[in-house]
Amino acid sequence: MSVIGRFVKRRFPSLYHFLIGQVNTLISFSQPYSIYITDNLGGSFKSFFVKEDLLLKIEMLERNLDEESIQVVKVIIQRLQLYPDAKYRIRISKKNAVVGGLLPVETKPQIDLIESYLHSLQAVYRVPPKLMEASVFYFYHGLTLLPQFVHQYIKSQHFIDVGAFVGDSAIALSKYGYSKIFSLEISLKSIARYSENMNKNGISKEKYEVLNFAVAASDEEPPLTIYDTGSAGLSLLRSAGKYDEIHVVRKTIDAIVKQNAIHPKFIKVDIEGAALDFVKGAANTLIQFRPVVSIAIYHNPYEFFEIKPMLEHLLKNYTFMIRKLSPGIRNNLIHSEVVLLGYPNELISN
Repeated sequence: MSVIGRFVKRRFPSLYHFLIGQVNTLISFSQPYSIYITDNLGGSFKSFFVKEDLLLKIEMLERNLDEESIQVVKVIIQRLQLYPDAKYRIRISKKNAVVGGLLPVETKPQIDLIESYLHSLQAVYRVPPKLMEASVFYFYHGLTLLPQFVHQYIKSQHFIDVGAFVGDSAIALSKYGYSKIFSLEISLKSIARYSENMNKNGISKEKYEVLNFAVAASDEEPPLTIYDTGSAGLSLLRSAGKYDEIHVVRKTIDAIVKQNAIHPKFIKVDIEGAALDFVKGAANTLIQFRPVVSIAIYHNPYEFFEIKPMLEHLLKNYTFMIRKLSPGIRNNLIHSEVVLLGYPNELISN
């Protein structure tokens, strides 16, 4: 970055991010873009397709889903099959049709609506524009897609944010009036920024608690040593060098909930490929408290195909939906931000 660029970024951050956005927009109009499938966060989709009974997996995934969810599943699977993995990424011309066609969230009218809304929020939240992602600040991890009675169910209740990063979700979800949010994050660098961001946005310390644990499938799992990149993509499944080494204790959600007297009614999970461990270690919590859930299932095939049937077996009388919460199609956004949403059916009758 040039001296002028550093000066503008430091003294006029809003102007800097605006100019960068304009430059990136101009570049996007003139250049082809990459598309690829994530294959380094717990398994390759293509290997899974070869080894497993894919028709059976699809049948179990689609069972009891609404029509829009089934369409999302079909389109995403087509893309997973036909676009290359990351190491074989290709450049795509804008003239090429998107595999499976555009999902509702990817159409231009919806993109314009999202961008306009996110722009309006810049006057509401003190959050860098690059953190104003559609999945977080427009869809609120899928809560905007759920009925009003779901919003009433979680109001003034405990939330759990698994994969808290720098507090962007905790800030956005404050719109839904949690009494307290318990945020799990493995990165010490991210935790430092989390507290700063919550303070900047006027959220008192009584409203949140940050827990420096990694999610485990069982309470017998040993601590982990990882490199703290401080990035949103920090994962137990991804190796990285040249960063501070940190040691992270692993605990099940059941243990964390019991030790901290949490009574969760909403749980958001986005932990870069480890969501299956969340489910395995949260069975008692899910059964006892019957929370609304939003789980990112796009990182690897085990998240995508196994979590919904597992939850369906564990939680009787739940409604499940699958939606893509990102309008993007470039790079791995072609299949990113796909979430599984679920809520207890007794809310409907009540």
